[in-house]
Amino acid sequence: MQKVLVAGASGYLGKHVVAEFKKRGYWVRAFVRNPKKLEVVGPFLEPAVKDLVDEIFVGDVTKPETLKGLCKDIDIVFSSIGITRQKEKASFMDVDYRGNKAILEEALKEEVKKFIFVSVYRAQDFLDIEALKAREMFVRELEKSGIEYSVIRPTGFFSDMTEFLKMANKGRVYLIGSGENKINPIHGADVAKICVDAVDRDDKEIPIGGPEVFKYVEIANLAFEVLGKKPKITKIPTKLIKGLITLIRPFSKKYYTLAKFFVTAMTNDFVAPKTGIHKLRDHYLEIIKAGKLD
Repeated sequence: MQKVLVAGASGYLGKHVVAEFKKRGYWVRAFVRNPKKLEVVGPFLEPAVKDLVDEIFVGDVTKPETLKGLCKDIDIVFSSIGITRQKEKASFMDVDYRGNKAILEEALKEEVKKFIFVSVYRAQDFLDIEALKAREMFVRELEKSGIEYSVIRPTGFFSDMTEFLKMANKGRVYLIGSGENKINPIHGADVAKICVDAVDRDDKEIPIGGPEVFKYVEIANLAFEVLGKKPKITKIPTKLIKGLITLIRPFSKKYYTLAKFFVTAMTNDFVAPKTGIHKLRDHYLEIIKAGKLD
């Protein structure tokens, strides 16, 4: 039985990855900061996985001294570690780059067979955004490390698309630019399958998107449709919003980076090779039924 370390096991994708590895018979060590998060269904209906993991390792990637033994006896390392919430105190470089590098160093010490890392589709095209630059800097570390690796590049998660549903529930969806740019978002469970498949794939780069391509305005309309509400959509000119977010930078570099990433995502096309079976409409209906709109 192969042993896998899932770093970021309590996150949206991490929980789906834990479930998929266990489904396929792997022994799983979950690396988390807060093990209690493994016990509950997440805000986007990612599963509770505490009873699925074989071992829990508690540590913090920004504190390398807490990582000793992290990869001991491990065959495969999977990492989706990265800043996803504004309240994180550490920087993108601290977590997305140095944090993953610290995990890689532990993996190299233990002669792990393969490292599977999740970055972002087209991240290489937008290195002026610190969050993407940090992840791509880590990809470069993987390339020169000599370890066997795969980089998974999803377009955008269903968890991200849930924000449109929440806006619609409040009465109005705000779009940046024309709303005509396209994306094929993907469910975490579908991404997880590709991540586990990567154990036996030779591909260094695996770009993936979901089975449906949407314009952002179509996602907004879908959100209102499933809620049974009349669409109310406001399109904010790109130049205006770019000007506004520059005002954020002196006060919070992190908020500025996240806002810039959001604007970039909505004003460019992110359509990757289609995969998966989950539909966005079904996800929205499940979120509504579960009462997860707050």
